[in-house]
Amino acid sequence: MKAKSGRATARGLTTLAVAVAAAAAFTVTAAEPAQASSAKCQESLRRHYAVGPKVRAACNAGQSGGAGILACYVALLAIDVEPGDAAVACNAADD
Repeated sequence: MKAKSGRATARGLTTLAVAVAAAAAFTVTAAEPAQASSAKCQESLRRHYAVGPKVRAACNAGQSGGAGILACYVALLAIDVEPGDAAVACNAADD
């Protein structure tokens, strides 16, 4: 088994720290009706990104609050949405 280099380990820890910090920044509140919340999330992204099935799925996950917001955030990052934009969108999904 090959050991990770110090640089690779540091990069992994930095990525983890960013994800944990982002998750901590989310507020957990009672969700409004699902369609309105998901629509707010999608609208916040529509200005800079194409809104397709992956964005809709992420926004739908975010409207459930709690862990759903984090799932939304991770899903949006996976499709190259900037972290700040993903945080705003996923919080909008939970409004």
